[in-house]
Amino acid sequence: MCIPVPLFHCFGCVLGVMSCVNHGSTMVFLEKFDPVQVMTSIEREKCTATYGVPTMYIAMLDHPLFDRFDFRSLRTGIMSGSACPVHRMQQAQTKMFMREICNPYGLTESGPVMTMTRYFEESTERKCQTIGQALPGVEVAIIDPESGQLAPIGQDGEICCRGFNTMVGYYKMPEQTAKCIDENGWLHSGDIGRMDEQGTTTLLGG
Repeated sequence: MCIPVPLFHCFGCVLGVMSCVNHGSTMVFLEKFDPVQVMTSIEREKCTATYGVPTMYIAMLDHPLFDRFDFRSLRTGIMSGSACPVHRMQQAQTKMFMREICNPYGLTESGPVMTMTRYFEESTERKCQTIGQALPGVEVAIIDPESGQLAPIGQDGEICCRGFNTMVGYYKMPEQTAKCIDENGWLHSGDIGRMDEQGTTTLLGG
């Protein structure tokens, strides 16, 4: 796995390092993001996955040297951190061979991912326009911010989760923890979303 995202952030530290440790994968680190260095590392190390925010992928896809690199070893990866333009994800899937690329959503406090689009999702539009379904072992719900009750399917509300991924609390900050995690154990994201009948969540705003 090529890991060009910062290790001081949960993207690189948890989704990158911890995932590789868990799966016994080789980690290819870069001291800082540079599109040419990332592309060189992918080709040289035959990486099967790489991570990045949309602007990182755009920097590579639009680089004048892009066509000189061989990306055929790539299979999957993550494009996250902000809205993913559909045509850019399509380019990553076709030009970089990342057919199984995924879009996760979460908070540092949720370990950091609570939902993710599935690698086998065939619709690029759904990969970009939704944040997927709950991870295994994680509950995700849309909660009405006014009543505090679970919102019906299709109704807007706050995206919340609970499960093994949820933090115990902020260190020595019980009041701040209570504002974030309610009495039922739901971690409140502060983001507004909507869930469909298949359990797929759409992020509407924060």
